Amino acid sequence: MKNLKKTLALLAALAMSATALYGCGDEKESSPAANNSNSSSNSESKDDSKADDSKEEPPAEGDQLTILCWNANDSKPMVDLFCEKTGHDPSEINIKNFDCQGGEAAENYEQYLSEAANDADIMFLEADWALKFINDDSQTMALSEIGIDESSLGDIYDYVLEIGKSTVDGTLKGISWQAAAGGYCYREDLAEKYLGVKSPEEMQEKVKDWDTFLATAEEYKAAKGDKAAMAATLGGVWQVYGGSRGSSWLTSDNKLALDDYCKNYAEFAKTIWDEGYVTNVSQWNDEWYALGATDDVLGYFVSTWGFGDTILAKAAGGEGGATFGKWKCVVGPAEFYWGGTWLAPATRCNSKDLAKEFIEFFTTNKDGAEAYAIKQGEYMSNSAVMEKIIADGEYKGAPVLGGQNHFVVLNEVAKGIDMAGKITPYDSTIKGAFNDAVNAYCDGTLGSVEETMGDFETRVMEALPTQLNWE
Repeated sequence: MKNLKKTLALLAALAMSATALYGCGDEKESSPAANNSNSSSNSESKDDSKADDSKEEPPAEGDQLTILCWNANDSKPMVDLFCEKTGHDPSEINIKNFDCQGGEAAENYEQYLSEAANDADIMFLEADWALKFINDDSQTMALSEIGIDESSLGDIYDYVLEIGKSTVDGTLKGISWQAAAGGYCYREDLAEKYLGVKSPEEMQEKVKDWDTFLATAEEYKAAKGDKAAMAATLGGVWQVYGGSRGSSWLTSDNKLALDDYCKNYAEFAKTIWDEGYVTNVSQWNDEWYALGATDDVLGYFVSTWGFGDTILAKAAGGEGGATFGKWKCVVGPAEFYWGGTWLAPATRCNSKDLAKEFIEFFTTNKDGAEAYAIKQGEYMSNSAVMEKIIADGEYKGAPVLGGQNHFVVLNEVAKGIDMAGKITPYDSTIKGAFNDAVNAYCDGTLGSVEETMGDFETRVMEALPTQLNWE
């Protein structure tokens, strides 16, 4: 093991050297952003132009509010509503859309921010890699520096604030407008036919924890027979199980936490895979979506952003589709969040007043947050706003749920999410390695839980040879 650790450390050092040498080449040739032919017109605006290093100057004070994002799915509706409600002209805001997957955004941002002349005021950061920027004072500044004090954020869910804090010194640098709480969405007609379930309350009892979920999966398969998956994919199950981990992935002395949680999930995942309680379909492809319009799958795990075309409505075939309106939502086996986007002021932010107003509009400004929640069907991070909407009773929920207000369910979930002390800068890498190892166990590549744990450790060691304590 010690020889392996030394070898991995040496390989990491050589890789860093090679990267440094490669970085001396043509930046345009190697940059994913430069090679992206699908960039929007905003991506080709003046802030993409490259000046000679000796002539680079920081953007002028009071320039446009420039928002960095990987697509315009959120930023465009947000800007539209902000301008509509506040009277700001859309020309005051520049959406710098890199038109890429969320996982590719960090590299694109780094490339863009390497140019001192490029404007950046607010950065959209995905939960899994937000700390890459939040922990770096050269990239992001504290929210207090644009006038947003943590004392004003008492209505924001605690976990949202935890993820926006630097793990270096605890400084709050980012805040999300959404609480990306999720639930278990199921076909109510199939549940009634094969499980005798007649209400969401009855269904919640059938999936209230993982042991009960497993027992119900067995019951459902016995009643239905062929093609009786409780959940569409193992990936969806993992989002819940992984998102509700009770402790950090690292111990107090910066070692990988290989605990019972890891072994229990590997065994659980193998069982539901082998028994057909999940399909062998991968997420985010046409086959995955198509399952929702068939009777092959009882449920999907869905986060707040998934009640529209992103997951559930699309899976149901869209409005008028085969199963549209036949779904209901419950809390499920555990409270979890899946994804979410955090707003962080860039260190070079030179439109602080407008940045403050924009961020507050969707978080602490109750009228703004309520308007966006109702317009987009988005569960917001402001608990007072969401409870008001629920109490008013006027919002009828996502149409795919046939009249059920999913905000009521997500309100219960959001209150139970606890991320205090559980966030590390390496969560994305560690969770990815664990998920890959468990998938290899499920498909038969690995033969036992013990082998799976060893594979997981090796994957993390190869990815983080010097960052963690391997002694």
